[in-house]
Amino acid sequence: VLDIPGRLFPVEVRWQPPAEGEPADAPVVADAVEACLQEGPGDVLVFLPGEREILEAVETLRGRASCREVDVLPLFGRLGDAEQDRAISTGARRRVTVATNVAETSLTVPGVRWVVDAGLVRLSRWSSKSRVQRLLVEPAAKASLEQRKGRAGRVAPGVCVRLMDESDFASRADAVPPEIL
Repeated sequence: VLDIPGRLFPVEVRWQPPAEGEPADAPVVADAVEACLQEGPGDVLVFLPGEREILEAVETLRGRASCREVDVLPLFGRLGDAEQDRAISTGARRRVTVATNVAETSLTVPGVRWVVDAGLVRLSRWSSKSRVQRLLVEPAAKASLEQRKGRAGRVAPGVCVRLMDESDFASRADAVPPEIL
């Protein structure tokens, strides 16, 4: 794991685990986003594991009254170029960008002061027994979670809301394991 220091404003981490046995699904994510929008200025970047989860969260957020004055935009690999450009460009209105881990390192979404992180990632895994490559949803590694957190501190002090508890974070792998072992 490489740690390369750069310009970064302080980022406050808040732990908001879902209720016992409940997944960090669209309503839980929407509640966290609404709290961010009500608390302070800046755009919100949400990390979810895949396209299906993103589209569900976008639909849920667009249906909420508190999100009618903001642009709720999806961001994932299969999205067309125009939609991807719209998600990463600045505009007159406040934005909520719901993304996969493509927004973790590949690009910087300007204006983000809030990050809501479900703590999950969809990773490609090779199964030597079945000789098939699969995309599995797994808990994100600590290094990935820290990288995501840093997205909130690019332009000013920010806040990262993690939809997990501290013990869950502490039990995770330090780095993403290799795709093929």
